[in-house]
Amino acid sequence: MHLIGGGWAEDESAWTGRFVDEARERADGRPTIAVVLWAPTVAEGEAWHADYRDDLGKHDCEVRFVQLAADRQLDASDLAGADGIFVGGGLTPGYHAAVMPAAQAIRELVADGTPYAGFSAGAMIAGDVALLGGWRIGGVEVTREEASEGLDDVTLAEGVGLVDVVVDVHATQYGTLPRAIAIVDADLVERTVAIDERTSLVVGEQGLAAAGQGNVFVCTKDGPHVQVAVLGGR
Repeated sequence: MHLIGGGWAEDESAWTGRFVDEARERADGRPTIAVVLWAPTVAEGEAWHADYRDDLGKHDCEVRFVQLAADRQLDASDLAGADGIFVGGGLTPGYHAAVMPAAQAIRELVADGTPYAGFSAGAMIAGDVALLGGWRIGGVEVTREEASEGLDDVTLAEGVGLVDVVVDVHATQYGTLPRAIAIVDADLVERTVAIDERTSLVVGEQGLAAAGQGNVFVCTKDGPHVQVAVLGGR
């Protein structure tokens, strides 16, 4: 699994490219990537298709869009025949509501070897517990309001169930690392990760690794304190 902290760049071989390479191995040829996007309306979502197609198309794959909206949820049949699943970015609560009906299907495909990439919102909903947003815990500010996803209190919910860690994104760029630390400090979960833009957290048989231009911050409880370890990209 590849959990990407957001951001775009000219050369993305270190993060998006690794995901497509895994899909290519599964396809034994040019892979088909199901790109799952959400927006309030289909028309708003389609405005982003060219950006995602250009980004993924650099890595020689077929891009097949699954456009979700307020009245369109993900169905298992939308993922049939895909060699990789890429869940994009946007309003995390919207993605969560639209993707969760097919969570079991995603888990089964990943367990069968289909690679998953979550970009920003797609990373935040990937865990057993999803982080939907919010900027305060117990009335105390823990990140910028601009990173709240329209929510006041930090809000956790059941996630897709691909990793046993709560995922935050845009860590350095949006200042969300303090939120990831505060979630652990408040005993809401035992471990969080905060991923920089243009960086992915790669989850595999070897454990956790970072790829790309930035860092992944792993936050765990250490007695009365929170310990933060840094995984550097490469």
